[in-house]
Amino acid sequence: MANHLGNESGASAVAKGHAIFPALDKNQRLSERVFLNLPVRLSGVGKQGADFLEEGQTVDISRQGAAVMVGGELSIGQAVKIQRVGVGKEAMARVVGRIPGGSGGNLFGLVLLDPEVNLWDISFPSLADAETAVLRALLRCIACGQLAVSYLSEFETDLFLHHHCISRICLDCGGWTTWTRPYHQTSPKAETPDEQHGLHPASRHLLAPGTQNQRSHERVQVEAVGCIRHPTLGNEVVLVRNLARGGLSFFSASNYPEGSQVEMAVPYTSRAPNIYTPARIVSSRKGAGKGLIEYGAAYLL
Repeated sequence: MANHLGNESGASAVAKGHAIFPALDKNQRLSERVFLNLPVRLSGVGKQGADFLEEGQTVDISRQGAAVMVGGELSIGQAVKIQRVGVGKEAMARVVGRIPGGSGGNLFGLVLLDPEVNLWDISFPSLADAETAVLRALLRCIACGQLAVSYLSEFETDLFLHHHCISRICLDCGGWTTWTRPYHQTSPKAETPDEQHGLHPASRHLLAPGTQNQRSHERVQVEAVGCIRHPTLGNEVVLVRNLARGGLSFFSASNYPEGSQVEMAVPYTSRAPNIYTPARIVSSRKGAGKGLIEYGAAYLL
């Protein structure tokens, strides 16, 4: 395959940071999407004027709404009340589209009518902050249980991938605390943090600034697990070797055409919610060993 980055491999191109990735396409999302299954209940008035009640679950959530799987039919433009089962939170939403490919039910996109409502108890940063991010992850403060979509810098990514936790400012705690992924948890304070993560009780205490590694890198060289989603090839777990602000390189035996759009989740695990980021395949190089192809992918910011 041709390499659109000249003589550079996907890995070396990513290693030079975000400057080598042009704005190939814009990410049209207003916030990150977290692939998270939460039980919900939808209610409202149907086409015939009769009240309806549908049990379902989210497939992914964002600050503005969610993709929800239900057994019945909804109408585009229909106003519904969405309730989180067992949590006691609810909000009004509007059905904005039917999403193809749902298995086990009907998949619809819903947008919240009040953008200030935090229905999911998750803090979502502005997508403008993603331009400086090397890694995107849903993290939990183990002191108070706060959930936040987090953009990690180079040295934060290096620490997180090696130690599976980082220290960050928690606004609820008012200081530096330890943050990690919410394994098997989807609501704040659902379990005891110490029991869940196997951490020493002392790690729950507020950490002083400066306990983090203060190194700064143009790239992060790792061997991390990622997942790539392709509209026709499906999902594949891959090995990620380099991370940079503008993209990453990964190894796969599959044939991803250069220029094709995909979604990437790094880090990836089946035990915690993942964030998939739109990206485009920008380079490929055969001969990476064991029949693998090394790809370079640029985030669509």
